[in-house]
Amino acid sequence: MRWLELAAGYDCNLRCTGCFSCDAAPDQQMDTRQAVAWLQRGRQQGARHFWFGGGEPTLRRDFLPLLKAARQLGYERIKVQTNGLLFSYPQLVERAVAAGMTETNLMLRSVDAAVHDAQVGRDGAHALLGQAIEQLRGRVRLEGDVLVTTPTVDELPQVVSHYAALGLSRFSVWLFSASDPTLSPLVPRLSALGPRLVEARKRARAAGATLVSLHTPHCAVPPQAWDLQFAPARMELFVVNPGGQAFYLHESQMEQASWVEACKTCAARGPCRGVRPDYLAIHGDGEAKPFTPAQVEGFDPHGSTLD
Repeated sequence: MRWLELAAGYDCNLRCTGCFSCDAAPDQQMDTRQAVAWLQRGRQQGARHFWFGGGEPTLRRDFLPLLKAARQLGYERIKVQTNGLLFSYPQLVERAVAAGMTETNLMLRSVDAAVHDAQVGRDGAHALLGQAIEQLRGRVRLEGDVLVTTPTVDELPQVVSHYAALGLSRFSVWLFSASDPTLSPLVPRLSALGPRLVEARKRARAAGATLVSLHTPHCAVPPQAWDLQFAPARMELFVVNPGGQAFYLHESQMEQASWVEACKTCAARGPCRGVRPDYLAIHGDGEAKPFTPAQVEGFDPHGSTLD
């Protein structure tokens, strides 16, 4: 174990399309005693870094005490995964940094305020995100999760350029997952996403930032761009959810994919885990293309981590 992630509760102040982590019920929240116990256990098992997730962790009454507990236990990096709304308040930023927060992972949807606000279910959320970045910049390391949907796939390179200019140093690209079949039109095709990933990677590098893509098969991009592929096993990230559900990220259902017919002869099979089942149910396997050994020679297929 290198990272411990506590998804300590599912309460949230947004209602994002396709996300169901917004339950404030008591049985969907880890209490302070349980959270501290997991922080202690993580250190005992070798975790050096703490990832504070949710839901929205800044809503917790014990948000600051848990940051302090992580720092006192010796976690070297303390990352808060957040929508950023409450970090628009400078007092909270000041107190969180003093308590031990070293970095934030902000949720990014679009550079268009109307599109962003519509997808997160709250008017003014984009403006508050911008204010949060202003408050956080220079205080902590800034990173971003970019959720790509059909309406936003074309602007992915622009999103990276825009937020890199605001000080974000790393971008994690998530392909929208339609757990609700009515949302399947929001899942963009890999053939549309691939070229935008390559351009976004180029723009990130030009700005001194890095980019990684989750849940995209290797054939979505050319071999020279394989450094952007996410390698979950190399992350050594252990996740704990409310109720004590605990697992390594690379063993979770979310990280499992399917090898299709084209994968049988692909030289990237192994490091590439295939195509997500929910994607195959929507778009089929026609975009999967096998690589020959000659095509992959000299390129490392093992990908990158989120840190």
